[in-house]
Amino acid sequence: MRLLHWTCRAVGVVAWIAASGCNVYDPQLIEDSIAGAPPRPPADTSSPADAETLVFALKDVYIEQSAENAARIGIDLDSVVTTGQDSASCQPRRIDGEVVGQAVVDGLKGTDNSLGTSLLPTVGAVLPCLQDNLALTQGRGIGTIILQIRGWNGQRNDASVTAMLTTAVDGTAEDPSLLGFGPSSGVDVVYAGDLVSAAPDPEWAGQDWWYLDPEDFDADETGQPSVDLPNVAQTDAYVAFGRVVLPLPPGTGFKLIAGDGSLPSDGSMNVVVNGGVMMGDLSEDRQGLEHGLFSGRFTIEKLGEATPDIGICAIDATVIENLFGQYADIQSMPELDGTGAECDAFSLGVTFTGVAGRIAGLAVASRPKLDPCADGFDVPEDRCCPSQWLDGRTREDTCETGPQMLKASAFDSLPDVVQVPVPAPDFL
Repeated sequence: MRLLHWTCRAVGVVAWIAASGCNVYDPQLIEDSIAGAPPRPPADTSSPADAETLVFALKDVYIEQSAENAARIGIDLDSVVTTGQDSASCQPRRIDGEVVGQAVVDGLKGTDNSLGTSLLPTVGAVLPCLQDNLALTQGRGIGTIILQIRGWNGQRNDASVTAMLTTAVDGTAEDPSLLGFGPSSGVDVVYAGDLVSAAPDPEWAGQDWWYLDPEDFDADETGQPSVDLPNVAQTDAYVAFGRVVLPLPPGTGFKLIAGDGSLPSDGSMNVVVNGGVMMGDLSEDRQGLEHGLFSGRFTIEKLGEATPDIGICAIDATVIENLFGQYADIQSMPELDGTGAECDAFSLGVTFTGVAGRIAGLAVASRPKLDPCADGFDVPEDRCCPSQWLDGRTREDTCETGPQMLKASAFDSLPDVVQVPVPAPDFL
C-alpha cells in the first residue's frame, strides 16, 4: 500500500512536469547579456588590516517556486544560453542506450534553474507544508542558516573577505550570560537558573544570539570543538557595489530542517552543490542582506539522497534517476561544460533574505537527524500550516492531533518579520 501510495504521487509529479514541459519559457525572453555575479573589485580595495565582521541569519528561504518566477532565480552557471538541444552545454541523458533527457530551456538572461522549473513547483502538491515548516523552524532558531563574513573593509567594494556558512542549533533574543542548554535534549536553550524554562525565540530585529552546530568545527587542544576552528569551507569572497559574493567550491552545502522531531512528518535535508555562487545586497544600515541568491549544481545522486529525508519514502534513487533524471540540464563538474559529457546534475536557484545577528558560541550538541522514513511506514501527510489555512482549509481540518495544534500555535508566535507562507522574491 505504501509503495502504491508514493508511486501514485510520483506519477502525479511526473505527469505535471510532462504537462508543463521544459519548454515553459519563450526563447524571446532571453537577452544577450547573461545572469551572473558582479566581477571582483580591484585587489587594492582590500587589505590584510581589514577587520570588520558581519553575521547574518538567513530566512525567507523560497523553494516552492513557480515555473514563471524560477526563470529569474539563479545565474548562468554554464556560460551558455540554452534555447534547445543544439545550444546545451551537455548531452541528454541515456539509459540503456536510449536518449531519455531533453534540453531544458534557460530562463531570463540564460538563468539555469532546472529544479525550479521542473521539480520545485510540485513540492506544494506532494509536501504541502514543507516550505512553511522550514520557515517555522528557522524562524524559531532551529537549524537557521548562518552566514559569517570576516575581514571586511566596511566599504561597498572589497576584493577579498572570508565567508563561511554554518547552521545554528538554536537562537534566542536573550542575553547568553543567563542561558544554558537543557539536560534532556542538549540542543534547546534554557535559562541557567532552572535549566527547564525555555529561552525566548529570536526576535529577528538584528540583536539575536545564535548557537552554532559543533559538527561544523574541529577540536582544539582540549579535545572540544572550537568556534575558532571551522571545518566547513571558508570562501574567498568579495563585496562589489555593496553586493556580497561567495564563489561556492564543490562540496559546499547547508542543512534545511523542517520540524523539531515532534511530528512523524518532520524531516531535514542537506543541500550540497558542486560549485556555484551565493550573494546578497548589504542594506545601508548593515542590518540586512537583501535579494539573496544561492545558485549551484545539484547532482542526481544528491537529489536521490535528499528525498527520503523530507518524507518522500518510496521514490528511491532508481526512480529519481529514471524519471526525474531526464530533466538534468547541466554537468556536475564545471570543467566538463561544453565537452560533450552527459548531463548528470540539475541547476538550482534558491532565494533568501538575511538579518544581522551575533554568535553566542557553540551548542552542546548537534540536533539529532530527522528521518521520517525510518520506520518503514507511510509518512502522514502534513497539512497543518498557514499555506493550507489560506487556501480555504481550517485549522480543525488540518491540525488533527495535539502535537499538530502545538505546531499551529508556534506559527502564531512568530514575529511579524517572519512571514509564512514565504513571499515570492523581490527581483528589484
